Amino acid sequence: MMYLPAAPGQEAGLAPAIRLSPRRRAIAGLLGIYLGAFGAHRFYLGYTAMGIVQIMAAILFAKATFGAIFLWGIAEGTLIVLGAQPFRTDAQGRVLR
Repeated sequence: MMYLPAAPGQEAGLAPAIRLSPRRRAIAGLLGIYLGAFGAHRFYLGYTAMGIVQIMAAILFAKATFGAIFLWGIAEGTLIVLGAQPFRTDAQGRVLR
């Protein structure tokens, strides 16, 4: 683990360079797999706007795509569980546990 000097206003000493999110990768992945079409995993990770887009897409395109829109959430949930690069952090840039 790499350490950096403390930022101004923090205690003297060393602070960890990696900020950890209070969110868990496994929970986000399971939300994505089971409720991903409705953006549950996006809301959990703090991406509210993208969560709303997923809800709207699920409502508007579920019938037109014969339900295939629900694969979007399953795919993203799987990528989160596997630790794919775009899904390693939450909306604040903190690394998922």
